[in-house]
Amino acid sequence: MRPVVVGTAGHIDHGKTALVRRLTGIDTDRLKEEKERGISIDLGFAHRTLPSGRRVAIVDVPGHERFVKNMLAGATGIDLVLLVVAADEGVMPQTREHLAIVHLLSIDRGVVALTKSDLVDPETLAVVRSEVEELLKPTSLHGSPIVPVSAVTGEGIDALLAALDDAVDGVRGRDAAGPARLPIDRVFPVEGIGTVVTGTLWNGTVRPGDSLELLPAGSLVRVRQAQVHDQTVEEAHAGQRLALAIHGVSREDVRRGDWLATPGRYLPSRILDVRLGLLDSAPKPLGSRSRLRCHLGSSEILGRAVLLERDTLAPGEECWAQLRLEEPALAAAGDRIVIRSYSPASTIAGATVVDPAPSKRARLGADDRGRLETLWSGSVMEKLAALAEEAGPAGIAGEGAAVRLGAGAQSIAEAASSAVAAAISVDAGAKLVRLRDGRLLTPSAWRGSLDRVVRTVARYGEENKLRDGIPKGELKSLLSREVPGSVFDEALEVLLHGKGLVLKGDRVQLPDAAPRFTPEQERALADLERKLSSRGFQVPEVSELTREIPAAARPTELIRYLADSGRAVKITSELFYPRALWEDLEGRVRSHFGKSSTLTMAAFKETIQVSRKYAVPILEHLDRTGLTRRQGDERVPGPRLQSPPRP
Repeated sequence: MRPVVVGTAGHIDHGKTALVRRLTGIDTDRLKEEKERGISIDLGFAHRTLPSGRRVAIVDVPGHERFVKNMLAGATGIDLVLLVVAADEGVMPQTREHLAIVHLLSIDRGVVALTKSDLVDPETLAVVRSEVEELLKPTSLHGSPIVPVSAVTGEGIDALLAALDDAVDGVRGRDAAGPARLPIDRVFPVEGIGTVVTGTLWNGTVRPGDSLELLPAGSLVRVRQAQVHDQTVEEAHAGQRLALAIHGVSREDVRRGDWLATPGRYLPSRILDVRLGLLDSAPKPLGSRSRLRCHLGSSEILGRAVLLERDTLAPGEECWAQLRLEEPALAAAGDRIVIRSYSPASTIAGATVVDPAPSKRARLGADDRGRLETLWSGSVMEKLAALAEEAGPAGIAGEGAAVRLGAGAQSIAEAASSAVAAAISVDAGAKLVRLRDGRLLTPSAWRGSLDRVVRTVARYGEENKLRDGIPKGELKSLLSREVPGSVFDEALEVLLHGKGLVLKGDRVQLPDAAPRFTPEQERALADLERKLSSRGFQVPEVSELTREIPAAARPTELIRYLADSGRAVKITSELFYPRALWEDLEGRVRSHFGKSSTLTMAAFKETIQVSRKYAVPILEHLDRTGLTRRQGDERVPGPRLQSPPRP
């Protein structure tokens, strides 16, 4: 049996709390002020086992117009509404506003309780019933059962429980497979336990020991204990009202309106793309950029509605809009938002989140309308493609897409599997490309990234004809603004695998690339190598070598080529050793350590017949490359000498 939360709704003093007390035996008025004034001010909570054996949670909301904000904090988590109308008063202003809120939240299961039925005659009761039926006709509760009851005498209670049991059967379940998300509607300390929060779990599951993220602050907390219906549980599921004892934050760090969620899966945003509808009962048209009160989860956030298609919205109309919020909201596609006017505060509109992480815009661009229409009513595959198209070369992460689409990661994977290709083999029918990290790109964006990598390598080769390709790190850096790092890594791997590029050491080049020398450069290169080998280990410095070579031969690039190709070893910017000479030097060091456990500066100078000017940088290079290791003023065998020789 899926968890169900029942919420009351109705005008002040119509008997909501008394009815809940009669149904459950629990007095939901817990505040001293509530007891003294005889009215509900804040949310109250109870639970009850129905005749079928199903256990439901009940949220009792205040009915006074001053406390609609509190009512909304509880109403956004309910699955079924118990609309309470007093038979001796009939439909009242808060009956209408609460019903409008229920309708805006798309709560389509409910039961109407005509309370205080013992105080009126049958004719009056029939009139009130007719009035309520008429009220429900244009709403999501049209056709809901209407049951006369008395919380005082108990008349009709059994019939009401039966009606609730029937209504509960049709309640849609919540997604228990996705990331957890809990809007916090109450926070209080418990001695010996610490901070406790309550709320209705919108998505996922929560277990003691889980790490959760407190948002929008971003703090990590750990769940110490979970309770459902006052019973400690080892696992709480989406749709259940629960209390969590959390560790890692103080009571002062948490407030109603905050969220607990699976870490890293939700990104709070101050901008939301929505489909906004103004109620028929709104007192006046809504102007673009009007300041509003936006209720999502248990939060009330001030913001402005930027109408993307027009300057004003008439009552009864709807349009695409962008909510610009003054505080970050934690939203997923499909979330319902109740909108109230800023002053005086009254419920005037509702919105459905279409994209919880959009780009800022003031009007719909050429492609924006189609993208929003797709995100609103397209298939999961079409929505994924729309998000990937907008993201361009960066693509979209599967987990991020799940939040933006309001769908679980598993359903996204299943929907996309038939039309998604691996990055290494993109066929003509593929609508998306999946990288190893789960990132999704359009085929055109993926091919664009591949082309950019190849073009950059080719351009570098044209501009650096004597270089043996471009260092991989430099290539990645050059492309960082066009190709994100993780996309680059896989693009390069695919290109290397397909022989579109080749890797030579740490350098990337085209398959047929090779250094191209002019005749003058070939002569200069031979002259350089001859001179480098002419003085033993006291090689001429680069500044000396380049002075004797014509500038047209580009001597600095020739020197760099010798190092890139491995024909010379670079010690410093001024000292390069021919490969054969350097291997001779390393051989002498190895021979020395075959006879002695240490190498002094004096012994080294004597071994290769060089001055200190050469000995110091050579030894430092030997230290860097692991042949030696400095120990005080001496050298001892480095890792390369300590490791056993390769077979």
